[in-house]
Amino acid sequence: MLSKFSVKKPMTVIVGVVLVIILGIISFTSMTTDLLPSIDLPYVAVITAYPGASPEKVELTVTKPLEQVLSTTSGVEEINSISSENSSMVIIQFTQGTNMESAMIEMNGNVDMVKSQLDDEVGTPMLIKINPDMLPIVVASVDFDGKDITETSKKVTEEIIPEFERLDGVASVSGTGIIEESLQISLKQEKIDKLNNRILKSIDGKLSQTKAELDKAEKALQDGKVKFNEESDKQKEKLLEGSMSLSSGKSQVEQGLKLLIQGQEGLEKKRDEIKKEKENLEKVIEEQIKAGEETSAEEKLKLTQLSITLEATNKSIEEILKQKKGLEKKLSEIIGGEKQLEAGKATLNSELAKVQLQLEESEEAIKKGKEEFKIAEENAYKKAGLDGVISQSSLSSILAAENFSMPAGYITENKHEYLVKVGDQFSNVDEIENLELITLDIDGIGTVKLKDVADIGFINNSHDMYAKINGNDGILLSFQKQSTASTAEVSHDINKTIKKLLKENPDMHINQLSDQGMYIDIVINSVLNNLILGGILAIVILLVFLRDIKPTFIIAMSIPVSLLFAIGLMYFSGVTMNVISLAGLALGVGMLVDNSIVVIENIYRLRNEGMSSTKAAVYGAAQVSGAIFASTLTTICVFLPIVFTQGISRQLFTDMGLTIAYSLIASLIIALTLVPTMSSTMLTNTKEKPHKLFDKIVGIYVKLLEKALNHKIIIIGLVVVLLISSAYSAFSMGTAFMPEVDSNEIMVSIEMPKESTTIDAREMSNKVMDIILTIPDVKTVGAMQGGNGSMGLLGGNGSNKAVSMYIILKDERSNTSQQVATSIDEKTKDLNCDITVNSSNMDMSAMGGSGIEILVKGNDLDKLKEIATDLTGILENTEGTIDISNGLKDASEETRITVDKNKALKYGLTVAQVYQQVATAIKNETKSTNITINSNEYPVIVVTESKEELTRETLKDYTIKATVNGEEKEVYLKDISTISEDQALASINHKNQVRSMSVTAGIDNDHNIGLVSRDVESKISSYKLPEGYTIDITGESETINETLGDLIKMISLAIVLIYLIMVAQFQSLLSPLIVMITIPLAFTGGLLALVITGFEISMISMLGFLVLAGIVVNNGIVFVDYVNQLRLQGVDKRSALIETGKARIRPILMTALTTILGLLTLAMGIGMGADMIQPMAIVTIGGLTYATLLTLFIVPIIYDILHRKALVAVVEVEEGKNV
Repeated sequence: MLSKFSVKKPMTVIVGVVLVIILGIISFTSMTTDLLPSIDLPYVAVITAYPGASPEKVELTVTKPLEQVLSTTSGVEEINSISSENSSMVIIQFTQGTNMESAMIEMNGNVDMVKSQLDDEVGTPMLIKINPDMLPIVVASVDFDGKDITETSKKVTEEIIPEFERLDGVASVSGTGIIEESLQISLKQEKIDKLNNRILKSIDGKLSQTKAELDKAEKALQDGKVKFNEESDKQKEKLLEGSMSLSSGKSQVEQGLKLLIQGQEGLEKKRDEIKKEKENLEKVIEEQIKAGEETSAEEKLKLTQLSITLEATNKSIEEILKQKKGLEKKLSEIIGGEKQLEAGKATLNSELAKVQLQLEESEEAIKKGKEEFKIAEENAYKKAGLDGVISQSSLSSILAAENFSMPAGYITENKHEYLVKVGDQFSNVDEIENLELITLDIDGIGTVKLKDVADIGFINNSHDMYAKINGNDGILLSFQKQSTASTAEVSHDINKTIKKLLKENPDMHINQLSDQGMYIDIVINSVLNNLILGGILAIVILLVFLRDIKPTFIIAMSIPVSLLFAIGLMYFSGVTMNVISLAGLALGVGMLVDNSIVVIENIYRLRNEGMSSTKAAVYGAAQVSGAIFASTLTTICVFLPIVFTQGISRQLFTDMGLTIAYSLIASLIIALTLVPTMSSTMLTNTKEKPHKLFDKIVGIYVKLLEKALNHKIIIIGLVVVLLISSAYSAFSMGTAFMPEVDSNEIMVSIEMPKESTTIDAREMSNKVMDIILTIPDVKTVGAMQGGNGSMGLLGGNGSNKAVSMYIILKDERSNTSQQVATSIDEKTKDLNCDITVNSSNMDMSAMGGSGIEILVKGNDLDKLKEIATDLTGILENTEGTIDISNGLKDASEETRITVDKNKALKYGLTVAQVYQQVATAIKNETKSTNITINSNEYPVIVVTESKEELTRETLKDYTIKATVNGEEKEVYLKDISTISEDQALASINHKNQVRSMSVTAGIDNDHNIGLVSRDVESKISSYKLPEGYTIDITGESETINETLGDLIKMISLAIVLIYLIMVAQFQSLLSPLIVMITIPLAFTGGLLALVITGFEISMISMLGFLVLAGIVVNNGIVFVDYVNQLRLQGVDKRSALIETGKARIRPILMTALTTILGLLTLAMGIGMGADMIQPMAIVTIGGLTYATLLTLFIVPIIYDILHRKALVAVVEVEEGKNV
């Protein structure tokens, strides 16, 4: 038995108490403090850039592939996406309990699989884990006396920001309004033109020389052709004369031969005749001789004459033959001459042909040379300019490549490693100015340096910056903490550093526009003060009832020991010091004395009955140990159903549940150890003092109880009616996610119409700032352009038509932040802009959306627009809605260039190349690299002078450079594309890979989100949707319904667990039912308290009902347990009920009043931040007050109705007779 051990060994208890105090103090000083428990949102955003792409293009080529592959990630519950111009954002929601680190690794792998399928222009998808720690914890303005904004920017960048970034827990410090310098390289067309002219002059000279040489060659060729023709004619004439001479000689020889042949034939004929005549004559003479006849002289003479004639004829023939032979020789010679002449003629013709060919080739070469010269001349003049060589893109690439330095590796020599570093970065502007770009082999030009074609100098971005503090220029610093760091500690270190910097720089001024840490300190201190005050009030109540300082002191001692015990348990279980956990402690202050009150009251009663202090301490604690254990268990088990909830509900309520559980466990242990130990030594001489007033109260109560027992039905009927009417009244007031919290900070967001300019936004901001500064309670107003709400401070990359303002209210003010916000709304309602005012920078409603959002899902965008327009009309006709938007007014006019791929390909162009040239023409600025000068890093910007600003009209005549067959050409953009005007949605949304469109509405200050949501749901239920389209109501109303649903489920499960615990306690199914009647009584009181104070049913107020379910049964348990004990002693039922009421009214009232007074200051909303948990305190006080009063009447009535039989069976079971 714990109490017996504690009384016997008090020093052991003291040692234990000292250890608890030491560990508790150490734990308290070591605990991190935050406004709320650490909320791990299971969300990851995948952001992908796609420059120049329309929302439709982004949706098709980026968002859909990413959605498909990311949906396969383990634990994905929901996927939402936004496809906007130039970017895609896919938001993945995971189920509770998902290991986000593993999920991130798996998502990276999935994204890697789809990267190769994305267009080349698409950037690398970036995964960002969404966390509340992304919001800045401190925002401050900085300025210096006697320094302009440029000098201030330099000081802040070089000294102030690095000082803060060195602090532990600070993740980053970003500045808005800082003037940043960059090195601008402006390509000057004037300089390029001068170089071009020099190049052209040189080219003109060289071309003239080449042309003169070609003309000279052509003249020489013509002279050669004339001379060739003359010589050719002369040779041909000679050949002709020779040919004619040979022909004449040949003819004469042939004629002579003909005549000789004819003479030869005549002579040969004559010879033959002579010879025949001679032979005949000789034959005659021979015959005469033979005949002896004498030949006559005449015959002899004739024979002689024939012989002479024959001889002469032969000689003539011989002469003819001789002449013939001479003529034939001559003819052969003539024929040979003819052949030689023909050969000479052929040779001449061949030589002439060769010469002619050479002349023709030379002529063709000169002709070709002239053509090539003409082409070369044209190309030379085309390429003579440096425009095509030195461009914005080429110069940017050159600078980046030249400003390069990188280790290439290590070389090992003699066991030593030497780092090899390649390259050397620019170290001054002179190096950049003298950077050699190109060398031209042209006299008087040579090497072209960067300074020859561009102006180089430093510029700043003052024209792009807008940051104001109370109407003056300034710099805003936004501090983000590391996710594991304590907000309060980081804020404290930042403030400490601010004080140090202000001391070191007397001319510097720093005004804090937002400080979560300071706010947390205020809230935590406020709750702690309320907790201490509640504890003091509880002690006062004990002193009033007991009228004895000793038992009061014992209980008073148990409070800090129990608290330190609970804080130690909180520390070791990882619970931080925040508003929710402190609210649990505040509840615990009232409840943790309950166990000690029951124990000390019983010890005190036994001591007054004459029992010794030691014995009374042991037996007094032992008698009630079972009851207080059961009552403690019932309260703790209320928070056990948290494990069945999801989302924010679980993450928020866990801290409160653990804190209350630790408080009650600590109070139970202290009540059974420290209280008996101290009672055994301190309550040695006690005597109950008379309490006349309380005795009168008891007397009145007994009379009322007797009457109540006689009119049971009437009282029960009244209680039921009151329960129903209170529930109806409370729910008629509507519901809310979180109560509004008073703060010293207000956030204002200004959104300008789409046709507005950046200058318009700044002028409107100045006007709004002037209006706000006229409000008496406003201390400081800071404004910055390029952000929307707190998230805009993360990087300042928001729209230039948006302005965010931080408003700091005075410490001593006559109005709350909500009232000031309403005043701002009223004063700015007529301005031509959308102004959103958030009266608390700590408003948790941001976690669940804001207002009403109707989500329409379907595939066809035109049909979605039509449905969204209809729903907009429904919301406009619903009372209480403001700022209704369906996103259609954000549709922007766009000029769409649709490139004909086939036409472009004919010019060797791709869509990407066309895009690149158009984009370069529109934006004449390119960031090339960074240069470090004197330890300061400057971005290097390459700028091209715009010859003519592009407009929608001139865009059609814009020329695109192309290369066809190695030749540069220019083609009009309109010849390879279709240029059209269109209305485009600002973004295309998906929910679970289905197209969706949202219609949103805010709720005005005079209406409740819950009631307006019901009205909207009723109207939308009758709207007929086309097939394939669905409607979901989301936003704050959805979050409220989900959270309240979780809480109702928790309360229902808690009631079941409480009943089961009491069944185990009473060993009866009936007695717990009697005690359970106190729960609806508590709910009635809580609902009535909300109605009276005007608070809606919210997550915090429902938390009060959850707590009530666990603590109100305690009094019922004590009451029923005591009645049963009396009845088992033989007292009749009616007498037992009245006697129990008389005996237990004091501890019942004491325990109830200590809890009520412990929460009273919180219920009154005293101190900043107390209003966050005010509804819970109001519900708890209202419920406990009503339930306590009626417990003393309703429990006896229900007991009287249900317990009609004697407790014989219970006695037998308890005595073990039936076992």
